[in-house]
Amino acid sequence: MYKKYIFEEVVKTFNKKHIRYLLIGRQALLFYGAPLFTYDYDFWIHPEDKAMLFDYLEDVLGMEASRDRTEKRPIFAFHSDSADKIDVFIARKITNKEGETLDIDECLSRAVEIRQPDSDFHVRLPSIDDLIKLKKMGKRPKDIEDIEYLETIKKLRGKNKRGKGKR
Repeated sequence: MYKKYIFEEVVKTFNKKHIRYLLIGRQALLFYGAPLFTYDYDFWIHPEDKAMLFDYLEDVLGMEASRDRTEKRPIFAFHSDSADKIDVFIARKITNKEGETLDIDECLSRAVEIRQPDSDFHVRLPSIDDLIKLKKMGKRPKDIEDIEYLETIKKLRGKNKRGKGKR
């Protein structure tokens, strides 16, 4: 069954089923305020929740996985007939191109939860520092651009915190 607003439906179900996730990629940057546009959704999923993830995306939403769920590789793409695309990264730890290792449990403990006003909808994002480290997994021009956006957002937030109470 396909839902018109698949992102909200997916996130609500992840939360309801206690699937441990972080929204990563450019969609996460949008929540932090970066002026970007992207169509797909990228999630980092705790490996212990892989079966629940597949059961929901394949069996309930009818999305098709890029590979069989038994494969050990960490990256899977899910597609629907309506052109929705969800990429998932399933791993406990990852190391970026600069040698920085991220553990999903540690990143979840530092996660930022964005809540929609007057709604029960909420989504988990990596902290800005963790998202910067995640973006260092690739060296594509858009990854470098994303890191620059995140560094700018981090600086602006730091200035706003220091500037409070001075007026």
